[in-house]
Amino acid sequence: MMKRIVVLGAIALALVAPAANAQRARSGGGPVELGIDGGISFGLDDPHVTVVSLPIQDFRLGYFVDDKLELEPRFSLNSIHGGGASLTTYSIELGVLFLPSGDRVGKGLYIRPFLGTVGVSVSGGGGNNNSGYGGAGVGLKLPFADRRLATRMEANYSHGFSNGGSNQIGIAVGLSFFTR
Repeated sequence: MMKRIVVLGAIALALVAPAANAQRARSGGGPVELGIDGGISFGLDDPHVTVVSLPIQDFRLGYFVDDKLELEPRFSLNSIHGGGASLTTYSIELGVLFLPSGDRVGKGLYIRPFLGTVGVSVSGGGGNNNSGYGGAGVGLKLPFADRRLATRMEANYSHGFSNGGSNQIGIAVGLSFFTR
């Protein structure tokens, strides 16, 4: 299971990176955004589940296509072992940030639609489960430290596609580092 997750993540990055690199070469180069987010999500369906992921919920890597568009794959992995059993969860997501102000690392609002997959593996007969989801977020980037760092705040909604569907709202706060 873990090998498949790592392979899927590597394939996704391999497919996205050359296009982003070619775009930067044509446009004189642009920053890459590396970031981490912490967050809280609230399930809206029965059972009502609240997930708190602090200080780090996921890792993200943003590739700027142009001044107003950023491709952003995200990845998270959690593993818990104890008493001879283990629980592993993962999430792989691709979002597209629309930056209406056109300022890559500047202060501004963004809109982020996304699609992803989430999975759970439980040892000891617990089985495996994965499902797709999609959603959208609205957020704000606030730069500091000579515009090399930024705080990101986002509110989002997601809908899971399996088992009749599920709905979630979330709040995330993160830190971004820009390479240039």
